[in-house]
Amino acid sequence: MFSILNMRSIDEDVTTRARIRDAAIAAFGRRGFTASTVRDIATDAGVSPGLVIHHFGSKAALRTACDAHVLNTARASAESSNDPDRLRDVLTEYLAQPDDYARELAYIRSSVIDESAAGDAFFDAYVRLTEQILAEGVRAGTMRQVSDPLATATWMVANSLGLLVLGRHVARSLGHEEFGTGTINRIAGPAVELYTHPLYTDDSFLQATRDVVSDATTGR
Repeated sequence: MFSILNMRSIDEDVTTRARIRDAAIAAFGRRGFTASTVRDIATDAGVSPGLVIHHFGSKAALRTACDAHVLNTARASAESSNDPDRLRDVLTEYLAQPDDYARELAYIRSSVIDESAAGDAFFDAYVRLTEQILAEGVRAGTMRQVSDPLATATWMVANSLGLLVLGRHVARSLGHEEFGTGTINRIAGPAVELYTHPLYTDDSFLQATRDVVSDATTGR
């Protein structure tokens, strides 16, 4: 969940190319990738459709640039993911200014639910980033080594990004009209608590599971 909150862009690039890219991120998140046209994006950016093509070549290439920008923002934030003070700052900032995160979060949601090669690539990149966070956590001494980093990272990403897809239901279940600061206030503690203090009191359930499922780490 908190890697999602880290997605806020701090880029202050005001070039025409950046303005088009930012308009595209907003449009893709709001309308989806198929429904958003180059003309729509150009209008939102205050430029001509020809200028969009001049800078990016095609809508597909523009999407690739948007993916790279959003993921690079996440990658930069990941450098401080193992710092409790940084987590405190991120949560404080989000709860104070949730609208500042809305554009990127909507874009991520559109990417996650988009069943395309580009959508697959975005998800896979997020998994790789989470694997890096796990490895850095082990090196920093804030996380323990897991038996299957790829599977763990995939589960964490699915769990985290699933909040965006199921946000309305999560909020509704907790008595909120929409997924926002009230919902984050309610679930943030329990989410980190599950990572910090395992739910089960011993490893009997883990052993029972390993007795049945194949263990990728041993090749059984």
